[in-house]
Parts: sequence; structure tokens; C-alpha cells
Amino acid sequence: MKQVWIAALALVTFQLAHAGEVYRWVDNAGVVHYSDHAPANAVKKLEQRKLESNVIDGQGSYVTKDAATKNPVTLYAGDCGPLCVNAKNLLDKRGIPYAYKDPAKNKEDNFALEKLINGHELPVLKIGTNVVKGWEPNRWNQLLDEAGYPKTDISGGRKMPVNADKPAVQTKP
Repeated sequence: MKQVWIAALALVTFQLAHAGEVYRWVDNAGVVHYSDHAPANAVKKLEQRKLESNVIDGQGSYVTKDAATKNPVTLYAGDCGPLCVNAKNLLDKRGIPYAYKDPAKNKEDNFALEKLINGHELPVLKIGTNVVKGWEPNRWNQLLDEAGYPKTDISGGRKMPVNADKPAVQTKP
């Protein structure tokens, strides 16, 4: 009998959670009721409650979020051929959230790159305060590891926004 009550309670709970809106009221006899429909008759007290999904922020892992907060990543790249493609692929494969900047298409990005490296060499990776000019996968991976980023994508393919000098994140330009 106890199992029947547990199953019934679970069924009602799941239906209420799926409903999105729940009404709670106390009837004239003082009994508390919950339903996804408002009561038709007079009640002492009626409350409408909005249910939200019971989901922890599913955008990325805690490890990735923590690393991105402490050491935001910015990739300066463009049409530099396989070097820039490999650079983007490395970050995407590891599930790294990053700000993508193409100096050839944006004057502000061009100015920022010039100021950062005193030149226009691409690709350039900025991780926190560390800057690496050119495609150096071993060095890039080493700095990403030191910054606390996971070695593989543990986000399930979801990309998350991060403040990399406060730009909008683009993972695939």
C-alpha cells in the first residue's frame, strides 16, 4: 500500500512540475490543495505559483566556467589558412569558450591586436594575461592546462558565454 501512495505522489508531482503553473489554495474546511487548475468554488486563500525547471545551469561545466572567469580566452584569427583553422579546431575540440576576433574584418580588433603583439601575425591566443603568437599547439595546450581548462570537452557540446574582455563569445565565426 505504501508503494501505491509513493507512486501516486510521484505521478502527481511530475504532472505538477510539467504543468509550469501550480495553484495552491485552502478550502473552506482548511484543507490545502495543489492543482494545475484554479478552483471553481470559493476558497479561503488562493496562490498561483510559477514552477521553473529543476536544472542546474547547464551551460558548460563548473571547471570550464571557473577557468573562463579567471582566465578568459581570446583568439585572434582570420583567413590565415590551416593555421587559423587548426587554432579554432583546438579550442572547439577542448570545449573552450572564447572570444573570436578577426582583425581583417574589424578595425577595433586590428588595433587591439597591434597593441597586444606589436604586429599582425595570426593566429594569436590570449589566455588571461598570457599571449602566444603563432600556431604552437603544445604551448597552447600547456597554457590552457595551466589556466585550469579541461583537456577534453566535458560540456556535452554546449558553449557558454564568458567575459573575455567583455566581448560576446563566438565559437564558430
